[in-house]
Amino acid sequence: MPLSGTVKRFPSPRAMIDFHESRSHPETSETSESIAAVAATLAREIDALFSRFRLDEEEAGELLREILLLAIYRWDTIDSREIWLLSTLRRACLRRLRQRSSSGS
Repeated sequence: MPLSGTVKRFPSPRAMIDFHESRSHPETSETSESIAAVAATLAREIDALFSRFRLDEEEAGELLREILLLAIYRWDTIDSREIWLLSTLRRACLRRLRQRSSSGS
């Protein structure tokens, strides 16, 4: 259920906690710092994206966690990181909408 009229702040606290827990591995620490910095600079765009797809905070947090963790493994191979992050989140939102509509929710 979307939160209409409510200002949402993303990345959500839970998504970022899960993301930061993944940084405990030494080999992903620098990568995680870089991803966190990019996500922070894109916070407005991420907010707008989740609002556009009318995702509630729980759904948005799940998608964000999924994409941030995926980013850890692919970060060194990504040329345009901001574009990759936003486009990957957008595709994840589209998948979620398709799942919703096919389940009749």
